[in-house]
Amino acid sequence: MTIPVRKAYSSSRRGIGRTSLVILIVVIIIIAGGGSYAYYASHTAVAAKPVTLTIMVDSGSETQQYLSIVANDFHALHPNVIINIEPVGFSDMVTQALTTLKNKASQPAIIMYYPSQAPDEAPYLMNLEQFMNGSDPIINGSNLITSEMQAGGYYYAANGSVISIVGVPIHSVFGYVLGYQKSIFENSTLAQQFQSEYGFPFSPQNLTSWTQLYDLASFINQTHAAEYALLIPDSPHHAIIDMAAPLIAYYEQQDHTPGYTPAPPGFYSYFAYINGQWTTTFNSSAGVQALQIWKKLVQFEPSPTVQPIGYDQQEHFPLTGDYAMFIAWTSFIPIYENSSVSKIAGNLGIALLPGQTTGLAPTFLGINPYGPDPKVAAQFIAFALSDQEYEKGIEQLGYVPSTYTGIAEATHNPNLSWLSPFLTFLKTAEIPPRLAAVVPRISTFSATLIPEFNQQVYNYLIGQNTDAMAVLNTAAREWMTYIEQQQVVL
Repeated sequence: MTIPVRKAYSSSRRGIGRTSLVILIVVIIIIAGGGSYAYYASHTAVAAKPVTLTIMVDSGSETQQYLSIVANDFHALHPNVIINIEPVGFSDMVTQALTTLKNKASQPAIIMYYPSQAPDEAPYLMNLEQFMNGSDPIINGSNLITSEMQAGGYYYAANGSVISIVGVPIHSVFGYVLGYQKSIFENSTLAQQFQSEYGFPFSPQNLTSWTQLYDLASFINQTHAAEYALLIPDSPHHAIIDMAAPLIAYYEQQDHTPGYTPAPPGFYSYFAYINGQWTTTFNSSAGVQALQIWKKLVQFEPSPTVQPIGYDQQEHFPLTGDYAMFIAWTSFIPIYENSSVSKIAGNLGIALLPGQTTGLAPTFLGINPYGPDPKVAAQFIAFALSDQEYEKGIEQLGYVPSTYTGIAEATHNPNLSWLSPFLTFLKTAEIPPRLAAVVPRISTFSATLIPEFNQQVYNYLIGQNTDAMAVLNTAAREWMTYIEQQQVVL
């Protein structure tokens, strides 16, 4: 998207002079109150000369929609700044970003990335510390959610110390959650029958184990309450690594491995520093239990050999109303509630995964150090983080902010009331720095290690290999062999 430069008009024709303009700016700040917009407005200035900023975004993402709104508003305030939104397919995001950064190209000036992509891009993105610290910072770092910053905002040294701040979260996504059709679970006849047979409430809320989820799915399957009882990711094209994280983390919390404290589910949870050395954590009893229950849960949906469940299927299959329950990203919730395309709009319930677990998978914005004006880029990001812009995203898109004040406001929106327990989670979640430092040391984590892991797990889910520990050990050997060959220091 290109936003054209508006024609300039003389102050006499606009009926406003410099003194009036200053008064207007003050009024804007007062109206905005004490939130992030007031912070932004008091720490920014109009670009002195024309500048064009291209923003690389994931094509079709909510963040693309949100930043389009922000770009229009920013250009209205800063007519000298032209904003181009450049959509890129998910599979091409890392390649395009690295081509730009390694070749020191000036555009895109702002780069969107996900936690799984942070290891590849972190060494090349601009250090944002200069815009977040000092006497007059542009970006209000104190309002950024700490655990989300730990999930991909920092470039870490091997010992866990921060080398640089490479990005800021713009969109809160909590890994996978459990969606469901409320009308099915509000059926009193089914509820009484289930309670009598299984001994716990017929509800996806507050499940204490993955076995309980299996019981719910089994009952729905037996009673034909829906065509499919459950949709759970099983595609080797990235989705498996995401689904494995909360599954394995749940069983790790039960196992209490000596010397290892599980962090919130994420890529960093696949490693541990035990007895003076780094090792993979998924080739363990926790990993075996995770794969065993996963294979049982896969039976309630189309066979992965016929229709693997990846991102597209997670987004679109629940819309049909064929699935009683579905595990998917929180970023898909707005389309589930869109009555023009969704048969479950107005009938959607959202729950944390069994054991009250969820992940941290925020969307980030980083700055190209060779961009035309990194300071203006930082001003744009600060504007995108403002309460005023987030309010528009909440109302128009159901967009979930990545600031404390923004997400607190979002919980008051009827369509985002499900966020309340997540706000508590975000305030208490903590990723040990040394664990968070592991994945960024592996520069090709998303291109090399994830596909190796996914293929091994996929082979197990489709029955090609029936030994769960064997497939996990194979993936672990491949990971550690690669790390040793590449001389990666963890």
